[in-house]
Amino acid sequence: VKDVKFVINYDFPGSLEDYVHRIGRTGRAGAKGTAYTFFTAANARFAKELIAILEEAGQKVSPELAAMGRGAPPSAS
Repeated sequence: VKDVKFVINYDFPGSLEDYVHRIGRTGRAGAKGTAYTFFTAANARFAKELIAILEEAGQKVSPELAAMGRGAPPSAS
């Protein structure tokens, strides 16, 4: 698929490998792209590995995701 500027995951994939594959559809061949993913407490088991992927890519990690990665319960907001 060429020229994909945005990827929106309305649900988190069943594995981090699938996540990386999905978001890899944007920003190919040096082009810039943006990926949005809805990540909920139901996905918390992926939090630590997702944080590692984001940090390795130089991406910002939200405070809420960082808290999930530390095992903190999700906030009620």
